[in-house]
Amino acid sequence: MNFSLNQFLISVSFVLDFIEIDILDDVTNHGKRVGYVALKIGEKLDLSKDEKFNLLAFAIMHDIGGVKNKGKVSKKEMEKAKEHCVIGEENIRKFPFTSEYDNVILYHHENYDGSGFFKKAKDEIPLYSQIISIADSFELLYNPEKSRKEMLSKIKEQKNKMFSEKMIKKFLEITQNESFWLNLKDQFILSAIKTESPQVDRNYTFSELHEITSLFSDIIDSKSKFTNYHSTKLSRNVEIMSDYYNFKKEKSDKLLIAADLHDIGKMAISNSILDKPGDLTKKEYRTVKAHTFYTRKALETIDGFEEITEWASNHHERNDGSGYPYGLTKKELDFPSQMLAVLDVYQALRENRPYRDPMSHTEAVKILEKMSTNNKLNKRIVDDVDKLFK
Repeated sequence: MNFSLNQFLISVSFVLDFIEIDILDDVTNHGKRVGYVALKIGEKLDLSKDEKFNLLAFAIMHDIGGVKNKGKVSKKEMEKAKEHCVIGEENIRKFPFTSEYDNVILYHHENYDGSGFFKKAKDEIPLYSQIISIADSFELLYNPEKSRKEMLSKIKEQKNKMFSEKMIKKFLEITQNESFWLNLKDQFILSAIKTESPQVDRNYTFSELHEITSLFSDIIDSKSKFTNYHSTKLSRNVEIMSDYYNFKKEKSDKLLIAADLHDIGKMAISNSILDKPGDLTKKEYRTVKAHTFYTRKALETIDGFEEITEWASNHHERNDGSGYPYGLTKKELDFPSQMLAVLDVYQALRENRPYRDPMSHTEAVKILEKMSTNNKLNKRIVDDVDKLFK
């Protein structure tokens, strides 16, 4: 299929928004603003279309290593953590860049004078890392209510310290236009990225896209110690059942992608709720239930993902209409949605949780059978799960 990397990147930006909501003490468009500033600097440096897209992608995802932060922190506190550079470099390897790059995320906190985490200096620091560094530092200073002169002077003070003279010059050039400052505002930043970023499409099979979306599976699973392998194992079980039902290759691959991404909305849910050992309050439970809605919002922007979005977003719907977030019924849920719902419950029951130990296959199937008797889950699929995974 003809796959829009821009739409995929926007979906990534939603994921990073979710991470910000969870771990930062103030909800921002930090990644998007860093991406926009980096893109404008890239234009001043006469980068090619593909180079600008790759720069934008790296800039938007520069804090993708922050997913393993636990508890609320400030943006500045997270930026001081060397670990998020290392984890980020590892996490980003599967993103479909148009060219290969090394150590852009790893070194995005290196200073021009060699005083960063890894003591890299001057040309030892990749160009993209240098651009992201100045964009990131400016965004941490950015406040629409502050004096622009004051913010820019802070950047100028770092000449030949954090940033090269050339990088500061290019940065100051992009700040001369009023449109730059207007586009930084929360209500305009997403639109600015959509309209100003170069459009990059690539032809991928759904099998190739599954290799890419497994990146998100790893990131989602790493959010909590209780879900370390949830999406990965769900994807494996989906593959087994797809083979059992003789699904065509494309349908099977789409289901694998849906399994990879089904819990992407959980990135917005605080670990204090996900890892809570006791019962959830009504408010906390409502918060958890919202994750499937967030999953839909993250995926529905991608052309060609229509079925994937439905299957991934419907995994907590129930045949009797008692599920969430839409209360869909059996008539409205196709077979793949019902299959993913059964497998998600089964996998969750087989895993450790903060409030219980993992269940055996027999214990888990008893619960599935009760749910099918109550018309919540598809009985045929429940019976097949018992047969295939015994």
